[in-house]
Amino acid sequence: MNTWIVGVDLRHRSDGAVRFGAWLREQTNGAIELVGVHAAPTAVVDQLDQFEGRVRVRERLKTEAELAMDRAGVREAFADLELVEADEPAETLASARAERSAIGMIVGRKAASDGRDLVRLGSVARRLLQRLVVPTFVVPPDLQTDQLRSGPVVVAVTPADASSGAVEVGTALAKSLGRQLLFVRVVSVPEEYTQIYWSTDALAQFKGQTIAAAKDRTAEWLADQGRNEPVVVRYGDTITEILAVATEQGAPFLVCGSRLLSRIERVIALSTSSELAARAAIPVLVVPPDARP
Repeated sequence: MNTWIVGVDLRHRSDGAVRFGAWLREQTNGAIELVGVHAAPTAVVDQLDQFEGRVRVRERLKTEAELAMDRAGVREAFADLELVEADEPAETLASARAERSAIGMIVGRKAASDGRDLVRLGSVARRLLQRLVVPTFVVPPDLQTDQLRSGPVVVAVTPADASSGAVEVGTALAKSLGRQLLFVRVVSVPEEYTQIYWSTDALAQFKGQTIAAAKDRTAEWLADQGRNEPVVVRYGDTITEILAVATEQGAPFLVCGSRLLSRIERVIALSTSSELAARAAIPVLVVPPDARP
């Protein structure tokens, strides 16, 4: 059975994640198994332990998690629900995944789809993406399944090893969902460079040539991966253009790879996968380079 671990957060951050998990199971005709995991902070359990005992506290917290899933209308889609005490929720979810040999994870992020929160991912999603081991969906907490449209599965790629896993997993998901597959790549040069060194006509010509060359290079690379589906190439800001293509195409979710940047690298370089997961109005699946379906 293809098992996915779904993070259940009682602070109203997991409603979107559990709804999406149930939707994914339904759309794949039950081909995946869902296991909910609620990581209860040890400090909170310690405090409540003073009033009604640890066993009772754990029972009550699990009951609350069950009720949260019932309210979301998804409890029957889950094979199991675990409650685990945790000092570090992200580590607990990762351990639960390893123990069950789950093929992927689904977690909620902090910021709503239309929110203006300064912190958008939240600590759990951020740490899981930083230590990415398996394909991981990051879902807006307010996601409703009627927002998941009927378009193709959109996979953002660059012609490099970092995108290999995304191509493999995205292709398998599109097949299991009975959806078309569409690849997207974004190219650009620094805005300061274009303003200083190019006239309007020369810049338009340069952009056209850049897009054409990128499309040929990306199609060639995808052919080496055994794929010949359509490729959309855009010129501009990477995050903005990828999200725009997903919206225009009516994608139910977005798939991307990860360069697995170190902490120091993240200070000086943008993590495209984390930015997409933080800003998208739909779920984003971030896939390690070596992932296979």
